[in-house]
Amino acid sequence: MTCVPFPQMPAFSLSTPQGTAVFGHLLVEVVTPDGRVTAPLLPDWELRAWPVARLGDATLEARPRRPHLGAEDLAADLCRAGYLPLGPLRATRAGRSSFPSSVPT
Repeated sequence: MTCVPFPQMPAFSLSTPQGTAVFGHLLVEVVTPDGRVTAPLLPDWELRAWPVARLGDATLEARPRRPHLGAEDLAADLCRAGYLPLGPLRATRAGRSSFPSSVPT
């Protein structure tokens, strides 16, 4: 059996879109499978990964693509993708961004 390595993820800028619009409805810190700031490709969710995390490798901001999906569904989908959610999934507050417009290096 031959194992094929996963393709290298493209580098991303640490700066985020400007503005006060909140991208996601849920926030969660995660431990990623490879220890890098990545977000899984989940068919039912739009995800954005942030390099800001106290305990994990990244913080994910998520919004469902179907209205009936909730925090439990996201946690289950993340686990199936190999991501370990840390702590409860928190709802974002409407009208304000949860993260700074740029992350200092």
